[in-house]
Amino acid sequence: MLTASEIRTVFDAGIAEFEAASAQKVDDLLQEEVGVGPWLALGEAPANYTHPVARIEAHGSLTFLTLAVPSSLHNGVADFTNVLMLAHPRALLTVIRDPKGTYAADFGGRLLADYKGFQKGELQLTAGEAVFRATRSCVLSLETALSTLRATVSRSFTKLRAIELREQRVGQDLDELEAEFGKTIAELRAMVRTPSQVKDICKKIEHWSVSGEQDGLFEPRLARQAAFLNAKIEQVDAILSTFILDIERAIKRCDDVSKRELLDAQRNNTYWTSALLLPNLIFAFFGQSFLGDARESVSFWVISGAVLLVYGVGSAYFLFARHRRR
Repeated sequence: MLTASEIRTVFDAGIAEFEAASAQKVDDLLQEEVGVGPWLALGEAPANYTHPVARIEAHGSLTFLTLAVPSSLHNGVADFTNVLMLAHPRALLTVIRDPKGTYAADFGGRLLADYKGFQKGELQLTAGEAVFRATRSCVLSLETALSTLRATVSRSFTKLRAIELREQRVGQDLDELEAEFGKTIAELRAMVRTPSQVKDICKKIEHWSVSGEQDGLFEPRLARQAAFLNAKIEQVDAILSTFILDIERAIKRCDDVSKRELLDAQRNNTYWTSALLLPNLIFAFFGQSFLGDARESVSFWVISGAVLLVYGVGSAYFLFARHRRR
């Protein structure tokens, strides 16, 4: 939310502090990865908010982490907050990139609470623990996003069921339901790769915790926590896959209802056409002259019209009743 020059000033100060604490040089490639580097124009960060890739990489004794957190939901455009961490056992640099006008509030709140607790001395965290807590918070945000999306379409599922059971007229509701389900599935499909990517992050954290690699950034006790988090991600992934299938089926059900309405309209037209076919053929052939001078009586026209109407309604009802029994 800062200007390009302000971002560069803050970033350069953060890099200098990180290098002093870690006694490690942050090269041009890593600076570009976290958003500002000499290879990029001033403030021209390679922001990728719609399809980010979560990953963790070793760069010598430095560890680079990228997380993708859903930041706006149910508008048909899947935006993510990108969280980038450069970690060393003695230093941690965190950069958050957001789409304009959106923010992953729950995730940001947890991250800020950890930071404030650490600053006040109320929370003792190593750099590895901070990285793991951010990863766990990302998983919680994915879980919250799925719950939020499920809640926003729950009424749509109820309305669709009522329409299928003919408890509610279709009207314009069907188009609105399809649009609602379409927006939701766009959000879900954008998230579909994130659980597997975060699982890979957890596996690497677990491996590095056991092996002591990356200068012991991750303590051995984090291995068990990473394995537990991996199991939770499996559950989130299963919920996401099931949710996508539910939405796809709902869209197909909308199509089926639309086809049913079209068939009902065609069937009703067929009933009336069939009911009026015989009188139309008789009157078209004889021109109502088969009774001779009787047609000159006004009452004849009333009687013949009434007979025609009763016959038409009765025939249409008979055909409709037969269809319902089948």
